[in-house]
Amino acid sequence: MLLALAACSEKPAETANQAPEISPSSAPGFAFTYFYDFLLPNSAVAAVQEQHASACEKLGPARCRIKGLNFRVGRGQDSSASLDLLLDRDLARSFGKDGVAAVVQAGGQLSSQTITGEDLAPRLAQAARNAAEAEARIKEIEERLKQPGLGDRERTQLQEEASSLRRDKSGSKADQSDVQAQLASTPMHFTYQGIAALAISDNPFAGALEAMISSGRVMIWTVLMGLGTALPWILLLIACLLIWRLPATRRLVSLIAGNRATAND
Repeated sequence: MLLALAACSEKPAETANQAPEISPSSAPGFAFTYFYDFLLPNSAVAAVQEQHASACEKLGPARCRIKGLNFRVGRGQDSSASLDLLLDRDLARSFGKDGVAAVVQAGGQLSSQTITGEDLAPRLAQAARNAAEAEARIKEIEERLKQPGLGDRERTQLQEEASSLRRDKSGSKADQSDVQAQLASTPMHFTYQGIAALAISDNPFAGALEAMISSGRVMIWTVLMGLGTALPWILLLIACLLIWRLPATRRLVSLIAGNRATAND
């Protein structure tokens, strides 16, 4: 019966792991950032992280780059990890879906997914307008400088204005390039949380088993921590009792007590 319940609930669980996605082509001018949080058995965290990193490396640095990687094991032996990628805009959606599928195949699940977007179209348009206006004014100044009879003071002022406009134009061009780079690439953040036992389905028996195992681990860890704290003091007390029971120690204590009594008399 337990096997039948687990089998029946397996299919809906995989469907629930497929969170909705956003296609970059449906929102031109928006720069997206993808966040995925996964729950995995402890033994699968490192392998899935490596699988995602390898998939990025196979695409090549022009289409996917690894920005950061982290892996650690906590006190309770639960492992956690993270992976930060920078993907080609057109590949982000499919790469995310494949990443979720790899987690499910390894016995894990998607716990949360967030996609944030920033509208960069106004910034890009403004930078283009600023560059065009600066270019138009520079041409006017250059035509003015070609005219005869121009005074030295006016010539100097026009040359200084032209230099300032060229700097503004360069800044606008740099801003355009920066926005275009943000639109062309998509940051993706994977977070992996390992746990001792993972119930993928809503099977109450599997959930109860997971809760029992987790509670048992916490109990064992608490007992061991308590023993680790109290054991030095217990050993010290045992040592004192053993020393007290030695005949030589008793004779020494009796001798000291007798000497104090004689001194008092």
